[in-house]
Amino acid sequence: MRQAGVAVQASGSLDFHDPWGNHIQVVDYREIQFTKATGVLRGMQLEGLQKSANAQRELRDKGLAD
Repeated sequence: MRQAGVAVQASGSLDFHDPWGNHIQVVDYREIQFTKATGVLRGMQLEGLQKSANAQRELRDKGLAD
């Protein structure tokens, strides 16, 4: 991305602004505590997508998962 002239951080999350000024943040779905309903994942053909143990624990701690 840097070679294309896009300013990005050296490490950590991948945040940047697109040519129209929109802020874009790319995150690893497995590591965030938010989740999608089973039907939504199926519709997106992402049924096998799994959360990391840390994200699952965060969801349980907040009462959002079994």
